[in-house]
Amino acid sequence: MKPASTFFSADDRPIRIIGPTQSVGRLLSDGVTSLVRHKSLFVEMTMLRLKLRYKQSLLGWIWAVVPPLLLMATYTLIFSNVIGLKTGDLPGAVFIFSGLIPWQFFSTAISTATAGIVTYRYLVSRCAFPREIIPVSYVVSALFDLSIGIFMLIALMYYFGAKPTLHALYALPILGMLLGYSVAASLCSSSFQARLRDIGIAMPLFLQIMMFTTPTVYSSDYIPQNIRDIYFLNPLAILIDAFRQTVVLGMNPNLNEMIYCAVGSIICLILSYILFKRLDATVADVI
Repeated sequence: MKPASTFFSADDRPIRIIGPTQSVGRLLSDGVTSLVRHKSLFVEMTMLRLKLRYKQSLLGWIWAVVPPLLLMATYTLIFSNVIGLKTGDLPGAVFIFSGLIPWQFFSTAISTATAGIVTYRYLVSRCAFPREIIPVSYVVSALFDLSIGIFMLIALMYYFGAKPTLHALYALPILGMLLGYSVAASLCSSSFQARLRDIGIAMPLFLQIMMFTTPTVYSSDYIPQNIRDIYFLNPLAILIDAFRQTVVLGMNPNLNEMIYCAVGSIICLILSYILFKRLDATVADVI
């Protein structure tokens, strides 16, 4: 018979010590370290999002193209032909589509990530891993649709004879800031959804209201002068407007507005991550 020591041999798995509430600095450093250590899990969950999204559907990956095209056609018909909304020298389709691309990314990322923790409650309650991987993987997978939308916008611009300029490179930091806000919002909504299911129910209405408070399908020139300062406190309004100006109109973004959005993105990311980690300590008990 084998000695008892052979059945209880030590292994090299990391030991997690559960102690008192950490300081903010320690919480952030430990969180980043844990994310780096579990990067393979993050990659696998992101790829799983992409594989399952259109699995067993008739059109498959074509669904990544159909929704933005239908929305563009619908809004172009309503706002340009019926209401008579002016879009300057730009064709209505290009103007509206250039606003829909960043908005669709933000909307898709949040709406799918909100239910992430609840969807994987069996995994959350049984395994120890950085749970922020779940909502963030939904956000990163939404980048696939964003990239397709950008290629479609470029093709649409060439079709109407509006070629992009080097100013379009400004879209990279603009989309980077939008990604930061998307991750921050997804972390908050997914952690609250685990405790209050009303968040998921109200999210479509909330996103619909937000869409019409940003210059997605209309020009920011229509905003009355007396409320413009309040209107552009919304960083999404600034980023969507800047994306259209740089990619389609070939203009430089406003430096002060970009600094405002960049600082706001970093602050929102830090605060939302701290909130998520604080609530994460008891999420397995309430989910």
